[in-house]
Amino acid sequence: MSMVTTLGGYLVNTDGGRHQLPLVQNPSDSVTENVIKMVSSAGKGVVVLRCKPTPEVGPEKLELYIDAGNFLLMLGVNEEDGDYSVRTLVDENMPNELMVVMGEKYPAKAVTRDIDLACAAFCEFARIGDVPLMR
Repeated sequence: MSMVTTLGGYLVNTDGGRHQLPLVQNPSDSVTENVIKMVSSAGKGVVVLRCKPTPEVGPEKLELYIDAGNFLLMLGVNEEDGDYSVRTLVDENMPNELMVVMGEKYPAKAVTRDIDLACAAFCEFARIGDVPLMR
């Protein structure tokens, strides 16, 4: 069975209003990049790419939290032992402290300001169902 992906999420306007994005099945790279850039230009939001059907073992979804030019990528993985884990980027050049993204504190080392890296991760996940650079 081939993998189907669904892209969705929401953006938060400057007035604080939350606007749901339409779901896109098997989005092209350009559609995915446009959605990420649109949410980024709004300032805040979340973009999610999910695999259908949900795999019993392996990566299930890639989430991107966007807040004021900061990008937090989180890859949700169903482990062989039944646990669920989350893999993130690790940028050793970032400080060893916490920073706030979408109202929650996360390690700064898991955050990037590189929108092209975020777009590339989503395109890779859509193609192969994983993002090997995330650990």
